[in-house]
Amino acid sequence: MCVDANAGARAAARARAAEKDARYKSESLKFWNRETTLERTQNQNVIGLSRDQSDAYAQALATQGKGRRTVEDAAKAYFTKMSVNEGGRSRRYGKLKYLELLQKNADVEATVQNVFGRNMAYSREGAKRVFQVKQAQARESLGIRPEYGAPVMMPPSDRLTGALNIASQVAGIFSAFSDINLKENIEEVGVSPDGYKIYEFNYKGFKDRWRGAMAQDVVKINPMAVGIRDGYLTLDYSKIDVNMELV
Repeated sequence: MCVDANAGARAAARARAAEKDARYKSESLKFWNRETTLERTQNQNVIGLSRDQSDAYAQALATQGKGRRTVEDAAKAYFTKMSVNEGGRSRRYGKLKYLELLQKNADVEATVQNVFGRNMAYSREGAKRVFQVKQAQARESLGIRPEYGAPVMMPPSDRLTGALNIASQVAGIFSAFSDINLKENIEEVGVSPDGYKIYEFNYKGFKDRWRGAMAQDVVKINPMAVGIRDGYLTLDYSKIDVNMELV
């Protein structure tokens, strides 16, 4: 069975991807809730604007009604107190009271004009600005739509490195045993610069081909590199210029 050397990295990448998906879904749900709140708030703001404008118009109508009642009361008072000029009086008789009535009517009309004109415009503009501020605040509270972002890169599978790691571990086990009696199908393939013969072989009971040295040869040149364990010669490859490697 081949072992994937990147199995841990791939598992970590899958975990990061799952965490990213979960976070994106959570943030998307929160954003959807804020969108719903924004729509509801903006609808309420429109209703509020309409109500404010209606209130301003109703207040103007009320002011107009008060003014006209004032003129009506003034006219009643004038005609109630008006005296008949039967002659002999000045032609200016009653004129002052009539002028007062006209002035009262003019004042009321001016007030009504202000209410329906400049004051109404101010009220409408003020309500409009309040509406715009509320709409902007509601839109700002929505925030930025969550982005999924760059995908999590999945490391490629690396079964070759896994196989080599296993081979290296096996080499570490068998490199200590370099006795010729443990090997078969032995073929000499070269000589190292220090004069060690290099062979290709397989250990008895195993099919993998290896390249390395024989402890029986090395002991003649460098006995400090050779040991014995369980009745077989061992070899410390760190003390010779030949590598133990899988062919």
